[in-house]
Amino acid sequence: MAVTPYTYRIPVQAPGLAIVPVSGQGLPSFVGRNRLSSRYELFWMAGMRGKPSLNADIQALAESTRMIADPDFEILGTNADSTCSAFYAEGGITLTTKTTSGDQVILLPHLDANQSGWAQTTWGTDQSVIWECWVKTGSAITTSTLWAGLKLTNTAVVATDNDQAFLRYQSGVNSGKWQAISSIANTDTSADTGVTAAVSTWYHFAIVIRSDRVAEFYINEEKVAQSGALTDATDLIPYIGVETNTTAARSIVVHGQGISRARL
Repeated sequence: MAVTPYTYRIPVQAPGLAIVPVSGQGLPSFVGRNRLSSRYELFWMAGMRGKPSLNADIQALAESTRMIADPDFEILGTNADSTCSAFYAEGGITLTTKTTSGDQVILLPHLDANQSGWAQTTWGTDQSVIWECWVKTGSAITTSTLWAGLKLTNTAVVATDNDQAFLRYQSGVNSGKWQAISSIANTDTSADTGVTAAVSTWYHFAIVIRSDRVAEFYINEEKVAQSGALTDATDLIPYIGVETNTTAARSIVVHGQGISRARL
């Protein structure tokens, strides 16, 4: 059954967190005044303010290049260039690799200092971080790797980051099912989520880091795995990526992302 994007808030409860189910399009009912969350929250609708491009485009002298570059997110990866992202006609951004095995397109907050709150804010394991995204797989996912979540570096390789919590699919691994990857001080765990990755399918991914630093993994609002207590006070970065492992392009559609953390 296809899942349709509808909101960026997940109806879960976890120790130290109070995530309240909301109505309509994810907006609470305002009565007479604004109601700001006690948490620091950022929401990003892909394509709302341009399309993610190479980091250099945000500083390009040519206005036709600079002004269409998304101010919050950029792309990088093996052989990636600004043509690797495009507006998705039904809402969002499509990331498409080139056609050499190992080519990648990775979405991440802008590297430039003071460019985006997504990069300038610390998303620490000690701050009850909640991250989520909506993505749609491409029409072909064989011989590809897809990943999304919170990491130290942008790579899809499980053993690279000492600390991380992300969801990963690689054809030929885990019988084609999504894995929940957690790393704690260089000890890696790959948990079977039981959810088979399908072509042309929307997925709502969420990672909830509880106040005890345990990361809970959700796919389409269902809890599919949890980690041990993550390393304390480790700042992670949200990444979404696609890699081809053949001589054909592979793609993923990104509808948007949301992230929040405790306010000190």
